[in-house]
Amino acid sequence: AAATAHASLKAGPATQNTGGLVGLSLAEFEAHHFREALALSQQALGIDSQNLGALATTGDAELELGDYAEAEKIYTTLTNLEISPSIEARISRLIELKGDNEKAIQLLQDAATEQNTEWYHIRMGEIFFRTGQFDQAGHEYEEAQKLAPGHFLVLEHLAELQAARGNYSEATNLYGQVILLIPRPDYFQALGDVYLYMGKVAEAKLWHDKALAGYLKSIAEGHTYFCHHLAGFYCDSEENPAEALRWARQDLESRHSVYAHDSLAWAYYKNGDYVKAAAEMDQALSLGTKDAHLLYHASMIFSQAGQLDRGSSFLKLALNVNPRYNTFHVHR
Repeated sequence: AAATAHASLKAGPATQNTGGLVGLSLAEFEAHHFREALALSQQALGIDSQNLGALATTGDAELELGDYAEAEKIYTTLTNLEISPSIEARISRLIELKGDNEKAIQLLQDAATEQNTEWYHIRMGEIFFRTGQFDQAGHEYEEAQKLAPGHFLVLEHLAELQAARGNYSEATNLYGQVILLIPRPDYFQALGDVYLYMGKVAEAKLWHDKALAGYLKSIAEGHTYFCHHLAGFYCDSEENPAEALRWARQDLESRHSVYAHDSLAWAYYKNGDYVKAAAEMDQALSLGTKDAHLLYHASMIFSQAGQLDRGSSFLKLALNVNPRYNTFHVHR
């Protein structure tokens, strides 16, 4: 995608080619080069202030860079210009980050009514899953499968759900199908994590080794996409606190989202630096996100930092958001 966009800009100068700029901005965004994506989309807007693609990518980049107020402002502008399922989905994500999971689902339902594609059902399923509503999540994934039979994202989410339900053989079978379609290192890690839950340490190590090799290969090629995954990998799959901290810091350099702060907070926790962990966790909690795993991290961190009341409060909140938070889940 980036090569095609560069070819477009070579054929036609940027001042007359906002399409090329927006295309390159999207490619940079998907590669998690959020600052580069923001600069390119803003450049496109400087040429054509009504370019909805440039405006949407600007909002998305601001969201990932942690400027949530600016992202909300841009999404409101988009809504005033045009109501569409993709815009509703963007607002849904922001609302989810701000802690209103029910409203986020409602917006996705509205979007799916207008444009019934598998992606909206997968997103609804994700939120249902993260709030412990496994039956509803399963229903959404089944709806997605009807629309896109055999799609790797549908199979991957079904695998996560089956593992969370304790159906490990079904989960490993589904992950096997996913890996045949898309051999990505995060899917290797997920399969390894399932084997850990099954107590099959040798099989887990095999897939974790493949995941680590894939992550490091991607990093060596100049990509930042898997820094977040590496931080989680070294925190929870194969513990190495120093390496977890290294990659969590790099993740935060590329984006300043609540999840990047959570990742760094958890890495500090694993390193025994509870003061810094608590400071980062305050940043992670700044929007009021109702994610049980983030809230569980908060409970452990604040308890170790000597803030026992806060620790207890966040553990209760985690259980309230998702009573099944301690079952299998993928580090996304």
